[in-house]
Amino acid sequence: MNSFRQSAILFVISSFLLLHQLQSTSAFLTTTTATSWSRSSSSQPSSSFVWIRNERAEVRNQANYDAMMRISEQTQQTFQGKTILLTGASGGLGKEIALQLAQCNIYQIVLSGRNEDALEMVAKECQELCPTIRTHVITCDLSDKASVQQLAEQALKVCAEQLSDDKNTNNAIIDVLINNGGVSSRGNFVDTSLEVDEKVMQINFLSGVALAKAVVPNMVTKQTGKIIWISSIQGLIGIPSRTSYAASKFAVEGYCQSLRAELASSGISVHVVSPGYIKTNLSRSAFRGDGTAHGKLDETTANGTPPKDVAIALLDAISYGKSELVVAATLKARIALWLRFLAPTQLQKLLVKQFEKSKSKVD
Repeated sequence: MNSFRQSAILFVISSFLLLHQLQSTSAFLTTTTATSWSRSSSSQPSSSFVWIRNERAEVRNQANYDAMMRISEQTQQTFQGKTILLTGASGGLGKEIALQLAQCNIYQIVLSGRNEDALEMVAKECQELCPTIRTHVITCDLSDKASVQQLAEQALKVCAEQLSDDKNTNNAIIDVLINNGGVSSRGNFVDTSLEVDEKVMQINFLSGVALAKAVVPNMVTKQTGKIIWISSIQGLIGIPSRTSYAASKFAVEGYCQSLRAELASSGISVHVVSPGYIKTNLSRSAFRGDGTAHGKLDETTANGTPPKDVAIALLDAISYGKSELVVAATLKARIALWLRFLAPTQLQKLLVKQFEKSKSKVD
């Protein structure tokens, strides 16, 4: 058994060394570039690895980068003319998803988040990119069940107003629901209150469930639609000091796997995106065990993938039918994903070691 385990580990390491080599030729998505599943390696910016790490290279290659990092024609065709509901749209990945969708000549988009001023700015940028787009701003606190229900009702109402004089929400269809809004957590299990567990679960999972239950029936009637849920690599591998966050993201993974099977015959596709670290403010707003904000930018987040790159990658992949995808994952994370299947005991040892190391730093 030990011999098999060692062979498996060697196989994993060898495989990822090969992937790492392929990435140096821009064949796969890395932590510093986003590729589309539709693009060949020849279409990737050759300087993608140094763009985020080298300030001089960033300045020198910015024009080339901007020219290369665009959504594919397939993505534009997939989302053209669609009506979209997007949560967490006021900044970070949500904002970039909105801006990329605006370039697809979508029909209308409902932008939701807590910061109305920020949402209005995103709406303005979308309209600058596509003057014909209809934008609607609806504030919502995903931790509040009543607020989420109100978002669903208002979103269906404004969409119905565009399609029918009678404003009957039964006539409204949201073609694409993107559950992007979320919150992270920082804290050991013993130091995390049940209230924090429940709040993270409500924001990251149950709010999305409520929105899906509100908009999917019309999708079923029309026999078309997409549900896109932004999960996390930590919904595939639970790391220490993230019990609340991991639980909510694992719930997303399992829920969508079941939902995908139920809705397939209704012409509705369900997509789960599991990003690694993205350069956003997610760590700043993360809940500590006592419910207060973490309030600082973690190094891993600061060095994460630009949200624009992730937005392009996930939209391109979804347009080509990918139902589950991992983006912006470090080599370490991808190795861990393989170890989960081939050598789970070894992975557990590594996670224990990681936790003990973090404890020693605190002590």
